[in-house]
Amino acid sequence: MLRALGLGVAVALLSSGCSTDTGATSLDQLEHVHSVETDGEQVFLASHHGLYTWTDESWRLVGEEFDVMGLTIDDGVFYASGHPGPTQDLPNPLGILVSSDAGKTWTPESLTGEVDFHLLEAVGASRVGVAANYGAVVGSVDGGMTWSTLDVPSLTSMSLNPANGAEILLVSEGLLHLSTDAGQNFQQTNAPLGILTVEWSDTSIFVASDSAVFRSSSTDGPFTALAESFTNVSNMAAHGTKVVVMDEEGIHVSDNGGESFTLLP
Repeated sequence: MLRALGLGVAVALLSSGCSTDTGATSLDQLEHVHSVETDGEQVFLASHHGLYTWTDESWRLVGEEFDVMGLTIDDGVFYASGHPGPTQDLPNPLGILVSSDAGKTWTPESLTGEVDFHLLEAVGASRVGVAANYGAVVGSVDGGMTWSTLDVPSLTSMSLNPANGAEILLVSEGLLHLSTDAGQNFQQTNAPLGILTVEWSDTSIFVASDSAVFRSSSTDGPFTALAESFTNVSNMAAHGTKVVVMDEEGIHVSDNGGESFTLLP
């Protein structure tokens, strides 16, 4: 089922090594974060030692500690993969875990003990993920009950249409590609060259190079550059008017659709 493909998954998603402090902490103390996410209200960090959220001017651990990979949120439901923490009695790797209480508790959904997803997207019954331990991109259209291997270009980022899980955007070799048939076929779209990351939110499509973020209302553009500049963008998240950008300076948060950003301390 999981046929190996040559994938160029972003290095920033593969690193590990973080603080085990479970109280209030800073981004510097976490040392490394796999990705960022938002539900439109809170900002979440998926780290090697757990899921953290920005509360009371600091980052605080949510739920049990585990190596959180592929964090994604769909209609208030959290999905993640990775490796179990010291207090979790779960097989390694985790497959897909699901949480209906914003990461406080998690339940196995599928591929438990089989797949470590370093990238994961979920919309409705659609699932698409980079199965890192198989070197493959796999998809499901029935909530993870059955899976097929997708023949996709090497990628650094991907995102599903929040209104239609059969539509997938992915970034390959600096170019944006679109599938409208659940990953069976892809075609290049009219997006800025040299991009590394894509985020398809409920209001806009965002793509980013290492120093700039662009926004569009259509998969084929036009894309308009946001005024804010960044330094080595590694990950993005967006929902509603909230946009989150992670770069080497830290976590930048916008509450107005990317018109302006605040760097969290």
